[in-house]
Amino acid sequence: MTTQIYIAMHKDTANLPGRAFVPIQVGRADSHRTICEIGDDTGDNISAKNASFCELTALYWIWRNTSGQGHVGLFHYRRHLNFSGRTYRENEWGVVDYPCLDESYINANALTDEHVDALGATYDMILPRRWDVRQAGSRTMWDHYQKGSAHRAADYDAAIGILTRKYPDYARFVAPVNADRSGYFTNIFVMRRDIFDEYCSWIFDILFDLEKEIDLASYSLQETRVFGYISEWLFNIFVMKYRSDHPDTKVKELERTLILDPAPRARIAPVFSTNTVPVVLAFNNNFVPYAGACIQSILNCAKDHFNYDLIVMNDDISDYNKSLIQGLAGGSSNVSIRFVNPRGYFADFDLKTHMHFSKETYYRLSIPEIFENYGKILYIDADMIVRRDLADLLAVDLCGKAVGAVRDCVMTGFRKFGTLALAACGGQEAEAYVARYLGLADPDGYFQAGILIFDLQRMPVDIKGRIRAAFQRRPTYWFLDQDILNVAFQGHVHYLDMRWNVFHGNGNVESFFKNLPLSTWKEYENARKDPYVVHFAGEQKPWLWPSTDFAECFWTVLRQTPWYETTLLACMERYRQRRRRRAVKVSSKIVLKKIADRTAPVGTRRRGLLRRLYRTATSR
Repeated sequence: MTTQIYIAMHKDTANLPGRAFVPIQVGRADSHRTICEIGDDTGDNISAKNASFCELTALYWIWRNTSGQGHVGLFHYRRHLNFSGRTYRENEWGVVDYPCLDESYINANALTDEHVDALGATYDMILPRRWDVRQAGSRTMWDHYQKGSAHRAADYDAAIGILTRKYPDYARFVAPVNADRSGYFTNIFVMRRDIFDEYCSWIFDILFDLEKEIDLASYSLQETRVFGYISEWLFNIFVMKYRSDHPDTKVKELERTLILDPAPRARIAPVFSTNTVPVVLAFNNNFVPYAGACIQSILNCAKDHFNYDLIVMNDDISDYNKSLIQGLAGGSSNVSIRFVNPRGYFADFDLKTHMHFSKETYYRLSIPEIFENYGKILYIDADMIVRRDLADLLAVDLCGKAVGAVRDCVMTGFRKFGTLALAACGGQEAEAYVARYLGLADPDGYFQAGILIFDLQRMPVDIKGRIRAAFQRRPTYWFLDQDILNVAFQGHVHYLDMRWNVFHGNGNVESFFKNLPLSTWKEYENARKDPYVVHFAGEQKPWLWPSTDFAECFWTVLRQTPWYETTLLACMERYRQRRRRRAVKVSSKIVLKKIADRTAPVGTRRRGLLRRLYRTATSR
């Protein structure tokens, strides 16, 4: 007979593969989303009690609505047991931490049908390894319940009172469990089906009576979980009693595991089968209005005979904003806009940010893995405005290379002018940074990652390892994931026409770009005359500085989106604030000058001293 272990989950997370593991959504009666096939709100259920019964609503559903398994059990979406027979280093809570649920985690803990069935055939109970409460500063199990910040000791006493009245033969096991220094925690286990049924009949009979005695009106959110908490202590009493009555019971204790980031590691399949232009963007909820303009510009240039598969990598965009973004497609049959959460790929990376960058900039690093089912795919930064059909870009011949990108003329300037990298990256000049810190054999080949073509069928075989190694090689990078991409793909880049990624200038055309090496300046100057894609890189974004280069390209497109009015109002308010600050500064200068004219006339040493102090103060 088979073993089934139900995985209690309340949000979309990575799942264990295989027949043995069955996801069940808890609290679905009060949820507006369906995240898996089975919910605890069908048949005989207590789904509406999830806030106070926690994962026990899944336990009740399994008990009342399934049958026939040899063994049945309960895990949580991020808490499992280690079936491998090996032991690993546990933390102070008696748990082995893992960054994410991936293939290496499954293999390390033998979480497969074969291993689950093998242990089920050998043991009557499979329990989490007992944890010593003294590691949390408690003396005994009873002391540990009392010290729980969300526990009320009177509730546990009431539960024991019900147990003693209704099940007097269990009473003699209460004191030993309370006095014990270790116990079974987290409500995860696997049991022979008949033992499981006996346990559920017993535990719910007690808890339903306890529910009648407790008034939750004054309880905090965490205190409301009272029945889930108390069940962990009652579980220990049940196990001790059952093993006493059945001394031949075969019990196996296994290590508990914890997934630190349970976000799913998705694989995306194409929506369209022919004439597809797949485009990936990455941005957060705060950036939605500007990214909306980018997406609108892509659709403005789209042709009817191509299919546009747009995928937004994100982990915090609201459902409302998602609906607005998808509404940009206007129901077009040749446009699909989807969202994917790539967070699971970065669970074991430290996504350090600085300057104006956000963590979402790193998300493009996961493209070779998430989109391995594609042929070629485009990535575009969300602070761009597209002025030519991206199907033309996708058609560019990469001449056998894995990536297509534009050379970074800004880094060319930094190298020429001796610009210093961030102090956290060593503070050396740009030339040394690119050649030594990044280790690029060809510094002139440094590319700008705002727009990229990935030929996913020509990826270096070790590309995932290259990206991981680059992450681990340095504590931080000047241009974050762009630097990592340059390191990982060096020697595998085809350089695109600069018109596909034209910097708007950021207010520095005359002072910076005109002083680039002549050949680079000419290429940039020509690209500016007819940019295929305008890139608002740097601090002078058009929604912050409406007079910046090419701002009209942004505002013209934004006017076609739902975010035009709110963005315009915010821009006007920032403009008014700058004018007020400027007016205050000018008036203050006039007043100070009048005072200085009386106390420190022009030409005196005192006047020179005041002038130096003023310049120092206003330059900060």
